[in-house]
Amino acid sequence: MSKGANMTSLKDNAVEHASRGEKICPSSVSVLAPGERHAPIAELSPSKKSALVACFNAGGLNKKDGAWHGVLGGKPISGITTADLARDGMLTVTTKHRNGSARLTERGSWFARTLLSNGRPALSNGSPAN
Repeated sequence: MSKGANMTSLKDNAVEHASRGEKICPSSVSVLAPGERHAPIAELSPSKKSALVACFNAGGLNKKDGAWHGVLGGKPISGITTADLARDGMLTVTTKHRNGSARLTERGSWFARTLLSNGRPALSNGSPAN
């Protein structure tokens, strides 16, 4: 397998992206309801996909000292991406001075659940697992 190739493995009831050690717990994934259509995720940039999944997995994003983060130690999310998702109606953002929080809207949750459904979980780097 090439160095940049995606590889997933099942370990301790979590899907782990082997080259990065990122995990998504299947029990935390809310799949689409039966008959619910898929969100048009093809139109999203990789950074937006990554931010939506990070927000879903962490239960929100937090801004501290100028950087947005999902899980502690996770890859920072651009403020531009966060603002774009808020303008797209996918996040609600609250800021006070240099701190802030962002939560998925119903629309943002639909996009995140679509990214995480169909047995191909999207990892927090925005790449679908193969």
